[in-house]
Amino acid sequence: MAAKSRQFPDEMDESQDDIGMSDADLEALMGGASAPSPGKTIDVDKLEPGDRLEGNVIDIRAGEVLIELDGKHHGLIEEDEFEEDEELPLLGDRIKASVIRYDGARDLVLLSVGKARKEVFWEDLRPGSLLEALVTGTNKGGLDLDIKGVRAFMPISQIDIKRIEDATPFVGKKFNVEVTQVDREDQNLVVSRRAVLEKQAVELKGNALARLSEGELLKGTVVKTNNHGAFVDLGGVEGLIHQSKLHTWSKETGQSAELAVGAEVEVEIQRVDAERERVSLDLRRGSILDWSASATNYEVGEEFTGWVSGKTADGVHVAIEEGVEGIIPRARLLEMKNPPLKGDVIRAAITRIDPEKKIIELRPLE
Repeated sequence: MAAKSRQFPDEMDESQDDIGMSDADLEALMGGASAPSPGKTIDVDKLEPGDRLEGNVIDIRAGEVLIELDGKHHGLIEEDEFEEDEELPLLGDRIKASVIRYDGARDLVLLSVGKARKEVFWEDLRPGSLLEALVTGTNKGGLDLDIKGVRAFMPISQIDIKRIEDATPFVGKKFNVEVTQVDREDQNLVVSRRAVLEKQAVELKGNALARLSEGELLKGTVVKTNNHGAFVDLGGVEGLIHQSKLHTWSKETGQSAELAVGAEVEVEIQRVDAERERVSLDLRRGSILDWSASATNYEVGEEFTGWVSGKTADGVHVAIEEGVEGIIPRARLLEMKNPPLKGDVIRAAITRIDPEKKIIELRPLE
């Protein structure tokens, strides 16, 4: 598309008419027009305002676009018909437009692209169509939106996956929506942002499940507890620490395994069932210990023998004793020729203790 022109005819040039083109130029242009556009010959005497026509751009001059409608008739679209941030069409582009009126004195059909654009918009609308919308205001039931110059409505229940009490913060925002209801006769359009978010959540969950592997160690947040156990958010997907595992953990360590919503825990993935979208987890030993008490038993520089309990993106975890673990940072692992594997028994020294962050940092003794 060409940049929108802002040139206008010289007001002192009497050889130009009010459409910004001289009669001589217009006659020469129309007389030398290329092969007729496909379609039936237009009967201009039967044209009605709003009739839809289609033609090829054959000239752009002084802010106006000349359209070849058929081998005999031509149409004119004024520059103001195009939106301020819209580019003008290129020569040869095919355009759909609506009739404003026929100017018999010039044998030109004056056309509007704005009305045709809206008509095409309504014709193409289907439930499930995805569109970009601008929120223009609120009403008692939800949001008013503008979609390509057409007013749309979004019920408050369809704004988000979670419940929204006050919709005013959404005013002025743009987002993608899905069409849920279309009434072309009354030109009523109802859309949903929630439907888009739900589909995105399903896609993210599928991607997250694909990334998980059995035996992997992850950090997560407890989002719900019930008689089945504790549900942990692993970032886009939830896993379950079954109540039986919590009971076993508590019995083995002598510590309470009751997890409050919001608690951060470290878990090991036991099983991934992608088809049923279920992830079984086990609570890592030491993940909910009172670190302030545990850390007092150790000193920086102290050496010990431990076993590698797992590996995360942060580094290798080493069990110092039951319920207490240290970590060999990833940076140190990159310096090692043979990084330890899960199950290896190694010698290590404590280099840092941070009770607040619950970290005992280690240096392997090779």
